[in-house]
Amino acid sequence: MDRFLHFIVNKQSRNSDQVFKSLLLQLAKYTAHYKIYPTKNIDELDQLLKNMKKTIKNEDIIVVVGGDGSLNHFITLYQKYQFENYISYIPAGSGNDFARAHQIPLDTNQAIENFFRIKEKQTLSFIHAQENSNEHYAVNSIGVGIDGLINDLVNSQGTKKRFGAVAYLSVLVTAFSKQKKFPVLLKTDNSEYEFKKAQLVLVANNPFFGGGIKILPEANGKDNELDILIAEDVSFKNLLVIISKILRNKNHLDHPKLHVFKSKNLHLEIDSNQFGQKDGEVFRQSHYNYSFETKEIPFWI
Repeated sequence: MDRFLHFIVNKQSRNSDQVFKSLLLQLAKYTAHYKIYPTKNIDELDQLLKNMKKTIKNEDIIVVVGGDGSLNHFITLYQKYQFENYISYIPAGSGNDFARAHQIPLDTNQAIENFFRIKEKQTLSFIHAQENSNEHYAVNSIGVGIDGLINDLVNSQGTKKRFGAVAYLSVLVTAFSKQKKFPVLLKTDNSEYEFKKAQLVLVANNPFFGGGIKILPEANGKDNELDILIAEDVSFKNLLVIISKILRNKNHLDHPKLHVFKSKNLHLEIDSNQFGQKDGEVFRQSHYNYSFETKEIPFWI
């Protein structure tokens, strides 16, 4: 490959050390036109991209090495500094839902080999949510309610070191018992919906969440539409039925407590103090009043 490659490695990702070693061993077999940049936190990443923007060539490719959260941080700063370069990705996290959705091998050597087989870019959409000066980006999903609470528990208990879905499901019962129901007003392209006892609101661009749980099978980053799932007034018995269907690859979305929508744009109002997550990165707000849309970005995957 003649293009120069910039590999940005998040050293805080779950498998970063192992992946970093593989990069050092494998890349020289394919090209001499590359540089590896290890980063330890988002401030280092911000400074790196700020400096890179001054010198990078239009044809260069930036390869993000890390988990879904690493890719989320990168996309946010990519937008901030108005890059237009192709983005590629090698998974090194605990969830790796973006890789699953786009058939990127989870094995590092296979992912590197796959990268060098690619001949042309593809345009994918990502989620952009805005509330006044607050902005969030996501390549997989933005969730409010139990999804955010589960991610907060996973992070605080250190269970993120386990493999994705195992960590997610291990705290599900605890989160379910703690999650309070909340009111939601959803406005889609065509209609308006009100829910008084929601426990989960998920806006997705990817069928997977939580490290391999196929929650919205039709969600994808190629149709420029957002898939929305709202769970309302779900009992523990309902939860067991839904989880059982997901694990057995049955149609869980036909459950009467789950409501599914598809829209190019949407507006979401939640008047309740709830945890949220964007690609597994946790945040919390006392009130949500967000407009959602998709934006396109060039990927080399």
